Amino acid sequence: MFNEKSLNTLEYGKILDMLAAHAQSEGGKAACRALLPTSDIGEAELALDMTAEADRTLFEFSVSPSFAVDDIEETVVKAEKGAVLSIPELLRVGRALRVARRVGKSLTPVIGVPGLHAMLAGLYSDDKLEKDIFDSFISETEVADNATPELRAIRLRIRKLGDNVKTKLQLFVTSPTYHKYLQDSIVTVRGDRYVIPVKSEFKGAINGLVHDQSASGATLYIEPMQIVELNNELKTEKLNEQAEIERILRNFSTAVSAHADRLKASYATIVEMDAIFARAQLAHAMKAVRPELDREGALSVKEGRHPLIDAKKVVPLTLAMRADERMLLITGPNTGGKTVTLKMTGLFVCMALSGLYLPAKSAKVPVFDGVYSDIGDEQSIEQSLSTFSAHIKNIIGILGRITSRSLVLFDELGAGTDPGEGAALAVSISDYVMSTGAKFLVTSHFNDLKEYALTTPGVVAASMEFDTATFRPTFKLVMGAIGTSNALDIATTLGLDKGIVERARGRISAEKRQFDNVLSAAEQTRRRAEQLVSDASLDRERAASALREAENEKRIIAEKREKLDESIRRETKRLIEDSVEEADEIIDKLKELAAKEVVEDKDVFEARSLRKKLVNMSAKYDTESIVEDEPDDSPLRPGDNVWVKSLSKRGTLKAVSARGEAEVVFGKLTVKVKPGDYYKVK
Repeated sequence: MFNEKSLNTLEYGKILDMLAAHAQSEGGKAACRALLPTSDIGEAELALDMTAEADRTLFEFSVSPSFAVDDIEETVVKAEKGAVLSIPELLRVGRALRVARRVGKSLTPVIGVPGLHAMLAGLYSDDKLEKDIFDSFISETEVADNATPELRAIRLRIRKLGDNVKTKLQLFVTSPTYHKYLQDSIVTVRGDRYVIPVKSEFKGAINGLVHDQSASGATLYIEPMQIVELNNELKTEKLNEQAEIERILRNFSTAVSAHADRLKASYATIVEMDAIFARAQLAHAMKAVRPELDREGALSVKEGRHPLIDAKKVVPLTLAMRADERMLLITGPNTGGKTVTLKMTGLFVCMALSGLYLPAKSAKVPVFDGVYSDIGDEQSIEQSLSTFSAHIKNIIGILGRITSRSLVLFDELGAGTDPGEGAALAVSISDYVMSTGAKFLVTSHFNDLKEYALTTPGVVAASMEFDTATFRPTFKLVMGAIGTSNALDIATTLGLDKGIVERARGRISAEKRQFDNVLSAAEQTRRRAEQLVSDASLDRERAASALREAENEKRIIAEKREKLDESIRRETKRLIEDSVEEADEIIDKLKELAAKEVVEDKDVFEARSLRKKLVNMSAKYDTESIVEDEPDDSPLRPGDNVWVKSLSKRGTLKAVSARGEAEVVFGKLTVKVKPGDYYKVK
């Protein structure tokens, strides 16, 4: 069970607050804060799939839908009950319809997001109702004239009557006869009636109805009898206006009521989408990766960063437990990061099972049915419980609820009491948790637990690294190592008197000193081995880099040779074409001479000259220097190097037919060569 106490201990709520900050609607923020881990692998995988789809939408397709929707649940329920909705309530419904329409429009073109596309079916948009709402209401207090033809006509009559009343009253204000009776030369309104301010001592000078007086009593606001009937008509039209507005609001409320179920479902879908996209935004902000959910029970985190620690200060942690490893004992110095490792592991599990990505290089998380933790100071003043008693009470409750699919986190198990009894109790509790099959992470300084880890199958150890040169923790977790507490070294570093420290060393039992010396020696051996592995890895990287450089150089040379061969082929082709053209011209001239009926001496001389020219061309090519490769008498096989005599060029034998005809490859060119025109070379 993912109980509230353990979630609070792991500070899961702070992660949800970070998540809620990325939601756009109040409903989405509330959904983020209500997010809980699931123990169902199908639900967890689906949640992670939806986060992945939102991530793809945001950062691959650059589509950022707006989910800034008002909460309309109470409004819709009110309409269902037959109540008339106010203008602000109807505008909230209109905005919800607009958000649903725009979300559907923005997500429809995105490909590879089947889950989000399935959710689009839950959105309800009504273009006409949306348009009518925004056309009818100018603001949260004002209805547009064009809301209905009736309202427009009523307001037109109101404006005309108002102008008529003000015109008649203006005659009083501007008349020299009445000017001395007036307090001010203005027309004002009292109780929806147009009036003029008259000095109280001239009350009877103007025949009319008194509607109000000033605080001092010096001014009376009188409606002259000449405009009483006009004011009555104006009042009637204003009542008609209010009745028409009530009718408009009622009609819209009825329309909302008719689609109440779809509006509520659409709002819920928008809120859910808002929370899903918030998960993707948080993953991007934390530079997080999708965790792998492991059905067998393997748990691993590579370079995990606690999300609540400053990213500039956090030291990445790596841990791993195979499916058959039930318990991980974390040892090492105080303030070395053991509790942070414990909390990070539990928090990562809760986040992964909530559909959240994890700030790590990679992570594999089993699907647990609950996370149970006993971390931190459990002292209770109200219940008069000591720290040890409070821890034991909490542990008793945990041991009664865990199953083979639970994750148990105990910090400093057995601490707070006699070390001997506490160590024995810690081993016994560990043995019991192991027997349940639960996954168990525990931190401790007890040598008995360290010995238990070394001798018990299914238990793996890890230690927070301690730099013996600086006597400071490095906050790195080393799997497979068992560390010492280094309390005296740390005390020395913090400035405790060396004499006190040395006397403390003298009081340590010989067995404990021997045990710590063995652990220290093992740690030094591990460090040397780690350095050797690091050096070997560096050498391997250098060799791989050299190999890549050599292969790249070989490729460049091959490309240059291919380009050179191509250039030679083009030049050879040009020379041959020129020679053929010249030979053709000589032959044509010889043919012309031979066709003459009468051959003169000069013709014979020219023919002899042309013949000599042909002989010289032949001799030039025959005597051209050609360097042939040395023959190889061994049997021919595909892949052998061969010399093609007619081309005076080396190639690679691809195949030989039964008749001895060969296929030879020259770069990208494959040529068929007749038998006897090629031979194998060394």
